[in-house]
Amino acid sequence: MDPFKEPEQSARGPNHSRSGADPFREPGLASAHPSREEGFDLRAGADFFTEPQPRDTEAQASPFRAAREEILLQGPVVIFPDGARIVLGNEGGRPIHRGTVAVRGPCSPSREDLVKLGLTEAQARALEFVLTWFGSPFDSVTTEPQSGGEPHWGAWPLSGPTLITALAHWKQQEPEAFEARLGRLGLEATPAQPPEPASLRFLGSRNAARGEGRDALSLFTEDPRLLAALAQAGRERGAQLAQLETLVTHVLRPVLASCVQDAPADSAFSSARALALLFLAELRLGHRGVTRLVTLARDRPESAVAGEHAGERLAEDLRSTGRSREASELWRVLTSPELADPA
Repeated sequence: MDPFKEPEQSARGPNHSRSGADPFREPGLASAHPSREEGFDLRAGADFFTEPQPRDTEAQASPFRAAREEILLQGPVVIFPDGARIVLGNEGGRPIHRGTVAVRGPCSPSREDLVKLGLTEAQARALEFVLTWFGSPFDSVTTEPQSGGEPHWGAWPLSGPTLITALAHWKQQEPEAFEARLGRLGLEATPAQPPEPASLRFLGSRNAARGEGRDALSLFTEDPRLLAALAQAGRERGAQLAQLETLVTHVLRPVLASCVQDAPADSAFSSARALALLFLAELRLGHRGVTRLVTLARDRPESAVAGEHAGERLAEDLRSTGRSREASELWRVLTSPELADPA
């Protein structure tokens, strides 16, 4: 079976493959949303760093609108009532925040916090390394064209259902902090109640259809004050822990489960270095990359470093298909002294 052959349909979306498509690229979501909401014109060339004007008396009377109007825009600087500031950038006509709270640093959870989430010491070392070198700050908020305008939030970063889950988990654990940062602006997050997943509502939207679920997420990137509020939320320790717990539970545990179907694969991904290769494959390449890496490791089950050999072969696969950046990142994992086994 040709490992580079694109399947007829991705398990993560309805997009059909095209001849010659990149075997490691996850299909994206086409944008289904207009680029105008609540007075912000985000068409090409528009300045989104401009205060919108209320459209009618009803909007002026809304408590959520009033709370948003307490947040001031001074060019790219967003100033909150408590004096905190977020400086936004512009990418493709949408506001973004690159982030300021690094994964390693005085404002972030520790490796011990990762272990408390149920990770082994090796898994915690691997995750910390991948987030530090290849992830994003906890307070970053960006978008990607193929995501349909949805925000990507935090260290992994999270988007779509996992972002909603993280917000709902944070609200459940720290309702007062959530209310102070996001609830007062009209955001309502409800934890999962199986079989129903976590849900999100934006009560400040004039269009009810856009105020529910994933549609509500796009509103963050259409109002710079809301986006800045989400960025500021990423500076809260509870929100950071919610990001990490969601990442571990809904992203990494399924990845790890795919590697323990038999003992050889389990031993191949037990060291911090091999686990970092696995996590990086998921972050950069998605399900296809993880599947390819695990398949390569099972080709040499007798080797104690089968996972690392698989990483070398995956890096060569990527280089040969023109993915030099991802290949280089795998080699950084393979050669970093930070991931060496303890003496």
